[in-house]
Amino acid sequence: MKYDCFYKVTVTTYVPDSINMFVDEEVYHWGYFPYSWVMKDVKQLYKDGADAVVLEMITQEQFDSRMEKYKDQQAWEEYQTNGIWNGEEEW
Repeated sequence: MKYDCFYKVTVTTYVPDSINMFVDEEVYHWGYFPYSWVMKDVKQLYKDGADAVVLEMITQEQFDSRMEKYKDQQAWEEYQTNGIWNGEEEW
């Protein structure tokens, strides 16, 4: 799509009950979303308790290469559930 955005998203949450103010950080990669969807999800992360959300813009190539390693995993899971391997049904 024309308005697709690609981001590396780092979500930081501080846990006040820990001795050292434990910091929980989670990293996600979002892609093929319009900017309005990205901002809607960022607002939801804050509502869910995130203390900081950092968006790092990445290229489509960086996103696709990052997702490449999951491609075979998704195909394998589809094969396990539906008996389909890379779009071809097994008889």
